Amino acid sequence: MKKRIEAIDALRGFSLLGILIANMLYFQYGDITQNTIDPITWWDKGAFYFTKIFVEASFYPIFGFLFGYGIILFIRALANRDLKTRGPLWRRAIGLMILGVLHISLIWDGDILFTYGAGLGIIMLFIKRKVKTMLIWATILALLMMPLFLVKTDFLTLAESEKTIAVLASGTYWEVVQQRIGITEDIPAVFGLLVLTIAVGFIALISFFVIGPFVLLGMAAAKTDFFANISGKTSLLKRLALLVPIGLACKALLYWDHFAGKLLYGAGTYMLAIGYMALFTLLYLANHESKLSKAFASVGRLSLTNYLSQSLIFTTVFYGYGLGFFGELGVAIGLVLAFAFYAIQLFASTLYAKRFSIGPVEWLLRKFIYLGKG
Repeated sequence: MKKRIEAIDALRGFSLLGILIANMLYFQYGDITQNTIDPITWWDKGAFYFTKIFVEASFYPIFGFLFGYGIILFIRALANRDLKTRGPLWRRAIGLMILGVLHISLIWDGDILFTYGAGLGIIMLFIKRKVKTMLIWATILALLMMPLFLVKTDFLTLAESEKTIAVLASGTYWEVVQQRIGITEDIPAVFGLLVLTIAVGFIALISFFVIGPFVLLGMAAAKTDFFANISGKTSLLKRLALLVPIGLACKALLYWDHFAGKLLYGAGTYMLAIGYMALFTLLYLANHESKLSKAFASVGRLSLTNYLSQSLIFTTVFYGYGLGFFGELGVAIGLVLAFAFYAIQLFASTLYAKRFSIGPVEWLLRKFIYLGKG
């Protein structure tokens, strides 16, 4: 079996840190808008603006880039084993959607797995396209996403209602599940499932627009074997890393209520994502033998398991059926908890990786993809 590219695993592990920090606002408050959270103390305001400017909307593109890169590596692995690509790819998409539905229904509705599974159905059309074609479409999709920022800079918000917030804060587990999947006494389960089935096609289209730019960029990078000799690309990485301060400056315009400010914020989210990838890769190359770099790679190899465990732990900490700290601890303490739990994941993933090469959720998905033969 071909050796994994550790830099990719480490970058994936890094992206999970950002995703966790961004998700903490949802876990704690069910929303990400300033009006809902209303930070009062200077430390909560600082943590809130740190999350909004340094983190929010700039880490899911990194995950998307690596997802696209992984698709090409997956296809090459299938070819090396003389296996057809269509069946395993579709099972990968379906497997991710199944995990996403279970995640949404049983744990948390801020899922991204269903989005990637649904989007993969359309992304498959680009697998055999040339790198230039992928880059053109990535640019087109990114430009098409820009108008969303003119409508609302918090366009990624789940926008929970007051009724939903009350259920999350004090409801039983079953009440939260019912509220999450939209099944109540007035909406029977059969109708809910029917609507979900019809919505899959629409969600696939929307998912393609949301994740498409960076997934296609990742696929294009994989086709050029960008990470195969990444140590020889430090000059390019240093230039791309300059996008970090530029992206931060643009994202600092988050609450400038003008179309120019919103467009710059939208562009800043993408620039910061690219800058972060370049900067982290440079730091990894300079310290690739360190324990911390190895730990990031271990987290990345167990990305599905670690991502789902973040949801499981923090919904239990904040929701009413668990410890019940919903909306009570403040943004700053939530940020500290995110870093603390991620540190635990670094340690636990490193220990796990010494004995096993694949995480439990990753193992289940692989068995589904290869029909139990992988």
